Amino acid sequence: MIRYCLTIALSLGLINVHAQENIYDASTVPESLKKNAYSVKREERMELDVRSADKAYYKVHKVVTILKEAGKDELLFYEFSTKFQSLEDVEIVLYDHKGLQLHKYSRSDLTKQIAGEGLVPDGKVYYLNTPAPEFPVTIQIDYEIKYSGILNYPDYDVQLPEQAVENSVFTAKVPADMDLRYKQQNCRLNPVTGNDGKYKTYTWEAKDLPALQYEQGSVSRESRYPRILVAPNKFELDGYQGDMTTWKQFGQWYGDLAKNAMNLTDDRKQFFQAMVKDAGNDREKIRRIYNYLQTNFRYVSIQLGIGGFKPFEADFVDKKKYGDCKALSNYTQACLNAVGIKSYQALINAEYNKEPVDPDFPHNSFNHVIICVPMPKDSVWLECTSTTNDFGILGSFTENRNALLITEDGGKLVATPKSLASENTFSSNSVINLNEDGSGTANVLLNTTGEYRQQFLHYLSDQVKDEQKNFLVNGLDFMQPDKFEIKYDKTNKQAATAISMEIEKIPDFTAGNKLFLNPRIYRLWGFELPKAENRTQDYYFHFPLIKTDTTTYKLPEGYVLETLPRPKELKFEYGSFSSTYRFDEQQKTIVTTARLVLTDYKIPAAKFPAVKKFFNDVLSEYTEKIVIKHL
Repeated sequence: MIRYCLTIALSLGLINVHAQENIYDASTVPESLKKNAYSVKREERMELDVRSADKAYYKVHKVVTILKEAGKDELLFYEFSTKFQSLEDVEIVLYDHKGLQLHKYSRSDLTKQIAGEGLVPDGKVYYLNTPAPEFPVTIQIDYEIKYSGILNYPDYDVQLPEQAVENSVFTAKVPADMDLRYKQQNCRLNPVTGNDGKYKTYTWEAKDLPALQYEQGSVSRESRYPRILVAPNKFELDGYQGDMTTWKQFGQWYGDLAKNAMNLTDDRKQFFQAMVKDAGNDREKIRRIYNYLQTNFRYVSIQLGIGGFKPFEADFVDKKKYGDCKALSNYTQACLNAVGIKSYQALINAEYNKEPVDPDFPHNSFNHVIICVPMPKDSVWLECTSTTNDFGILGSFTENRNALLITEDGGKLVATPKSLASENTFSSNSVINLNEDGSGTANVLLNTTGEYRQQFLHYLSDQVKDEQKNFLVNGLDFMQPDKFEIKYDKTNKQAATAISMEIEKIPDFTAGNKLFLNPRIYRLWGFELPKAENRTQDYYFHFPLIKTDTTTYKLPEGYVLETLPRPKELKFEYGSFSSTYRFDEQQKTIVTTARLVLTDYKIPAAKFPAVKKFFNDVLSEYTEKIVIKHL
């Protein structure tokens, strides 16, 4: 079950922090808040002051005691500054465990970098990773952000994993005729409200909250820990006024913002028309245009909303051959329009373990843009920032979400596809030539699709040898090769990869005249799942999958088989595993096969113990040994 934070009542008026001892002294942290905590919010005040649809100020004051090095993320200050939101005053003070001041920093001490390769108007990133000589330490951070255009109100993150809360207050003040909306996530924290006729105020306060433990493999933190989502009703950004009370109206605003950006020249429209003139159907036309995009354009990383939502014009992208997610998606839509194919841009929250946005609470949780092409039987979805994604396959980054289609009639939430195990395959065939001393060579042929293909193209394409070796050993769990060569075909739909290796010691161990061999020279499954006891949160694999392996050991002269492991057949609700072993006496070869299937990537907490047991059994199978001996 989800753990809930406390419901707190506050009297109206100024925020009064309860009397306490020196909060900069780590020894004054209440013992009740230390359990399972890496850090403790000693004092936190956040004040959002909305003046109009495009003007606001946000002030933050927080004092956090970091109890151990595992909580050092609290020492990092990191903020964007653009033409729409500017970072004003900053003061950061670090105290030792006794509460004595160690260092003090101002805005001028922060490291400043240009955001988005200089493509974001006035875009800068300010950050400081405050050095701590030892732990515990306490940090005080004060800063202010000025908004000159608003789409998002800051949400109230009540508490993060492994973080306790001594006192935290979030206040939002907004013109009464605009008001705001809020939604509780994983807590029952109700605000105290006020209304003087001109402004409405909302104040949330949390006190004495013990730390919540992070459960490995759970959904992203904003979906599983106490949080208040705060959203505007009326807003204005980049001179465009909008309404966020419905998804339809929010989508209408984005459509109006971007509609003049699809301005391909007539000669470029003719170029794309010629590209697809002999295509057999619309799907093939889409494929050709997507292939052109992947082959000729570069992605520039600018998170959606940083620097605005208005995309670079299609003509700009066409000439420069680069763009961010919104620019490349807009360009793709313009190209498809040129050949008579209707498509829609779609706002989405991306990252492998994100929960879908709430259909009942319009709120800008989006950080990415993709393309949807409606088709008679099934829509085609395009990830326009990737140079390697298979055509029509989104992958774990954006699958199984609610995307906001930007249609002529405004925004419409639709579900993105959920990938199948058959789309993420890993198939290996290995031939191992053993020598009498246990050394040998291995020739491996790998074919991959979907997410595995993406990994191979990323880690094996144009990488230096040390990085390739690191991927083989630490990414794929192969034995450590002494020498190796990799040949891959990145144009092949299955990313065919041939690996030849020389390995000094292939047996797991030797005893007298016997060699003890693993079933394969790599682990079909390489890691142990986290503990299952008392789990409260769903577990996320990165994607469903099918992995198959055939391994052939060629025995050296004078060796015979002594023992083969027994075949295994394992099944559970979300997949299966099987393995076989066969000895060919005439050929002097041992052939092993294995097949692992995972049909779903999201496992409910109640089902996780059975899933853990299954994968423990798969790991155990690898420890069984093939025994050969010298006569």
